[in-house]
Amino acid sequence: MENLILWAPVFIAGIAVGAIITSVLPRLWVAKKRRTELIQARARILASIKENHEQEILREIFQATEALSGELNKSLRRLLDSMERLLVQVRDDWHGQKQTRIL
Repeated sequence: MENLILWAPVFIAGIAVGAIITSVLPRLWVAKKRRTELIQARARILASIKENHEQEILREIFQATEALSGELNKSLRRLLDSMERLLVQVRDDWHGQKQTRIL
């Protein structure tokens, strides 16, 4: 009988601890699940931001490339015009010298 009286509080404490664990664990699992969802949402948001940033960088690169291409086209036209004028002068000089030699 004395054993029963001594072990009764231990038994009741065990049942109380079991009840507390049973009521607390689902809340902890829900909190963990919520944290996991938030971490996944944060990862998706960061991936989206990174993708948008990369797209913006590519857009800027293409704009810079188009601007450089335009400048190169202008330079090429100027070079071709200069070369054409130079060739005309050389041809005129060459034809002029050839005619003077003939005369």
